[in-house]
Amino acid sequence: MSIINRKSIKIKKTILLLFVFSLTFVNAQEKGYWVCFNVEVDADGAGDFVQSLDNFMNSDTAKQLPYVITLGEILFKNEENSMTHQLCFLAQNANAMANWGSGPPPTPEGIILNMNIEKYVKFKQSILGSPLIFDPNGLGLDYFNIWQFGVKDAPNYANAFVKFQKDSSKMMKNATFGLHEAIAGSSNGVTHYFAARASNLAEFLKIRENISNSKAAAEFFSKTRPISEIIGVFGGRIIKRYNTN
Repeated sequence: MSIINRKSIKIKKTILLLFVFSLTFVNAQEKGYWVCFNVEVDADGAGDFVQSLDNFMNSDTAKQLPYVITLGEILFKNEENSMTHQLCFLAQNANAMANWGSGPPPTPEGIILNMNIEKYVKFKQSILGSPLIFDPNGLGLDYFNIWQFGVKDAPNYANAFVKFQKDSSKMMKNATFGLHEAIAGSSNGVTHYFAARASNLAEFLKIRENISNSKAAAEFFSKTRPISEIIGVFGGRIIKRYNTN
């Protein structure tokens, strides 16, 4: 296999957000999936990487990909987390994942993107997951906060989540909640992700203040604390969206 072909395959395999994490379904029978890559981008090469990603994603080849694609900048993380960006591919259903890993053809845009990935990007984690409960309006919101949970009783946790989402809906202006399951590649002990999205950080903080002191939150925490554990949390903002039309 040539160097170009190996690099082309690597694009498809390695090119993630939290966000977002939101999909639009054709009907209730279809189940969406996402693949997110947590990456560390060299500060000196971030501009070149994003520009080459832009060029590739705006090419005719990338426009044929069956995914909504987002690039997020990580703003908040702990000392053990070195990722700076998250690149996500969101598929409408399982069929869209049939050719995952085959890689795009070695077009000029793809070759340049591969060169910048090789030079500036370190891949820290690749995760396959699926949204269980989500609001498609979250696709247009920039800020995201992702809680990583280990859940012992998924059905009861999901039921509590649905009630919490309903009870807090009046406080959720320009914001959404989502619950996602981890299928492969998650950190040790992580089974689910709680995703909160808002138009910006300020809106997220205001909504958080209101909901944290609400009866809905108190009931949710009382039901889920015995059956779940927070393993990690990070936050960021979406800086690029592709194939959204």
